[in-house]
Amino acid sequence: MKVSLMQCFLVSLVLAVLGFILTHQVAIEGPAPAVVAASLLLSGIVTPWIASFFSTSSHKNVSASRHSHNAPAMSEDISTLYVGNLPYKANEAAVKAYFEDHVRIQSVRLMKDKKTGKRKGYGFIEVINGDIDAIITQFNDSVFQDRTLKVRPAKDKVTD
Repeated sequence: MKVSLMQCFLVSLVLAVLGFILTHQVAIEGPAPAVVAASLLLSGIVTPWIASFFSTSSHKNVSASRHSHNAPAMSEDISTLYVGNLPYKANEAAVKAYFEDHVRIQSVRLMKDKKTGKRKGYGFIEVINGDIDAIITQFNDSVFQDRTLKVRPAKDKVTD
């Protein structure tokens, strides 16, 4: 949603009026023009934040929004790989360390049983700017902690 100049002005005006009312309620003393000016200053600080909030696209890239706390630059592509036949004792850090010598890793997710909390022996790694075919060739059928890994492109999750 795009925010127009008129919408920004209206938000500033509403914030200024609210600020004026609020300052009178808490008995801040001063001439009315000074209180209005302070309210307008406050709205001038808040309005750009509100405008930027509303101007962000509602059609975000799924992979970027999924990793917003740790997202790489937008020019970087992220691909997800399925990694099967993982040792049950392996944790995310060990899997990441195994792949990280040759591939830039965004994240590692190892699947667990909901009831028992035990690992299921497979997971997903998100690779940054990697040649997926070369990565699969390099790591598929490789041995990690005495287990032969199966590495494939991850399939999109199907929701019914």
